[in-house]
Amino acid sequence: MKFLATNPPRFTAEAAADIARTHFGLTGQITALYSERDQNFRIRGAGDWVLKIANEMEAPDLIDAQVAALDHLARTAPDIPLPKVRRSADGAGFRLIAGQGEACHATFAVSYLPGRIASDCALGPDDFRGIGAMIARVERGMRGFFHPALGNRALLWDIRELHHLCAKARHLGPQADEITRLLHEVMARTSGRLDHLTAQVIHGDIHGHNVIMADHDTRIAGIIDFGDMFHGPAILNLSNAMADFLHDTDQPQAMWQALIRGYAGIRRIEPEEIDLLYDLALARQLATILITATRAAENADEVDYIADAGFGAPQGLAPFLTLGRDKATAIFGAAAGLSAPVGGPSVTTLMARRKKVLGSRPYVFYDPPLHLVRGEGVWLFDAEGRRYMDLYNNVPIVGHCNPRVADAIATQTRILNTNTRYLGEQLLDYAERLGALTGGALTACAFVNSGSEANDIAWRMARAWTGQQGALTQEFAYHGITEAIDALSPSALRNATPPVHVRTILAPDGYRGPFRHGTPDLGRRYAEDADRAIRSLAQAGLKPAAVITDSAFLTNGVLDPCPGYVAELFARVRAAGGLCIADEVQSGFGRMGQHFWGYQHHGVTPDFVTIGKPAGNGHPIGVVLTRPEILDHFIEQTAFFSTFGGNNVSCAAGIAVLDEIRDRNLVARATGTGNRFKAGLKQLADQFPLVGDVRGTGLVFGLELVLDRETRAPAPVETSRLLELMRDEGALAGSEGVHGNIVKMRPPLVFDTQDCDAALAALRRSLERL
Repeated sequence: MKFLATNPPRFTAEAAADIARTHFGLTGQITALYSERDQNFRIRGAGDWVLKIANEMEAPDLIDAQVAALDHLARTAPDIPLPKVRRSADGAGFRLIAGQGEACHATFAVSYLPGRIASDCALGPDDFRGIGAMIARVERGMRGFFHPALGNRALLWDIRELHHLCAKARHLGPQADEITRLLHEVMARTSGRLDHLTAQVIHGDIHGHNVIMADHDTRIAGIIDFGDMFHGPAILNLSNAMADFLHDTDQPQAMWQALIRGYAGIRRIEPEEIDLLYDLALARQLATILITATRAAENADEVDYIADAGFGAPQGLAPFLTLGRDKATAIFGAAAGLSAPVGGPSVTTLMARRKKVLGSRPYVFYDPPLHLVRGEGVWLFDAEGRRYMDLYNNVPIVGHCNPRVADAIATQTRILNTNTRYLGEQLLDYAERLGALTGGALTACAFVNSGSEANDIAWRMARAWTGQQGALTQEFAYHGITEAIDALSPSALRNATPPVHVRTILAPDGYRGPFRHGTPDLGRRYAEDADRAIRSLAQAGLKPAAVITDSAFLTNGVLDPCPGYVAELFARVRAAGGLCIADEVQSGFGRMGQHFWGYQHHGVTPDFVTIGKPAGNGHPIGVVLTRPEILDHFIEQTAFFSTFGGNNVSCAAGIAVLDEIRDRNLVARATGTGNRFKAGLKQLADQFPLVGDVRGTGLVFGLELVLDRETRAPAPVETSRLLELMRDEGALAGSEGVHGNIVKMRPPLVFDTQDCDAALAALRRSLERL
């Protein structure tokens, strides 16, 4: 209760300048900054610094704790924009300074973080989501930190001290009875429950005056003021912010949801924390109201910047009372990814039914398998209400249940859906747009229903055009399930060898293959293997009709583009009379960033581009793009028609996907977010020896796990275990590669920077648990 009267120090600017110069070697222009119970001065000279002079009632060991916390965060979370401590000439983190009378003040200096305080900005949901994520990042960085001064700190703002403020309700006049009632209800509902929550040292005071936004955009430029740290339930970091940001928005429910989403994206909120979140946020608001009213009544001569900034207004209770605890808890749970369970049969029951109708060897992810019931953007939800970030499925390329695509499908379904033997504009519009995206090189389209069918038709066209029968495909490639294309998919052959007309060629794996990164002309060295394959076909009396490649080489381990490889490979095949198929089912539509098509990363133009389900965001669609003369030659030789290929609904879905990618600039997003994610993966590789190699282009990534970095011995068991741990952390990924030791990630193109940070946090926690 000692800080109900703020009683801040009263050093003059001249005295503060002398302290800064004498003890911290700082000189320059000095300006007073606001503070609740301390004194802060900005010093602009050789650098930009803040001198902080603590209240005489603040014990020096609490200042030592602040310095230690900032030092700890500088080591554990160097990417978070936080003040850096400037030590005194003798290396001390703070100094004791004599004040008036017998007063003694702990004083320290930290770097100044330029920008605007968040309360001076027009904050929207995206800003609050970023702030929620930042709160969790700071919290995560402080895990493992402890200081003796914080263990049993009795802090006025800690809602566990709320009972000490009950008597102060008398200062609220007509509202005293209602506030007293709310106080007792909150204390009764939380009594004995906080001790069971995850606890650590927390900042505990991240609000609109302690968050710094960048001057010219909405980036968070810093978090300041660690003066209210204490050891307690970690969720108070979030609940305190939910109350404190009320005066920074006129849409409290949207603000709460955004803060929770951002926070939960980095740190999973447990069900018992969600159940208390309303009461904890309400308790913080009640404490602020009581502290503000008490200071006004008992210390009216003091300046109270908390009240002046808008904190503690009684009307801040209205959002709580209007929404109510039950409804609020449901909304908070949904925002945290803990939506209400939908019930239904158990996983065991579903698996028994599945084996009866789908075969005795069910192909499912995870143990136990997931029962998913809903999708939204980058998220999937299971029957228990748990939310998972989808880092695996390439099919919903613009996000699960994308509203634009869903509306296009539903609208067209109500109007017309028929085959292409009737005239229609949608088919033509879609085909023309696809052809234009190839730069006009491939403008003839054959419409089917899947990527497998598209590859099948491209293969048939290549054979018809060349009159040749041989095929080249990468070892361990996958291109589909038709009989013809299964033969070109070595990764799907469990106990068989490729047919006589198929030759596999080396994938350009500079990490594990015969030619390693740093080898001169690496791409050419790998491409030369096509000559061997072509000679082998010749010995069997065959010539290549086509080579088929996946531009991202996903099943071969998600390989980065190898300069010159695909161009050299295509040149060798064409010299032998064959054509070139670019399977863009997984690598197209901006998946690899920078370019719309994956093949553009290799600087080539294929003879065929094939696309599948991602083109319709999961709606069944497949297209072969080729040169008009190749298509004409094919249909002169054989009747070709697909009843549902190119139907109205499929084309409506395809057009909506193209519109969404264009209007939301998703190719550029895949580039920027992909670079951020890959950089984060490399940081994890620096910390975890299990990660042998990091690969990724745009939003497709591979982590190769090894038992030993020198021998590069694969770690398939650890890979499987890591995927299960990631599932536990709320992130879904897959495995790939001939050894099963590649963690494969392909999030939707709507994956943003906050999703990126949340995914990296989940992966880090999983690696720590492995």
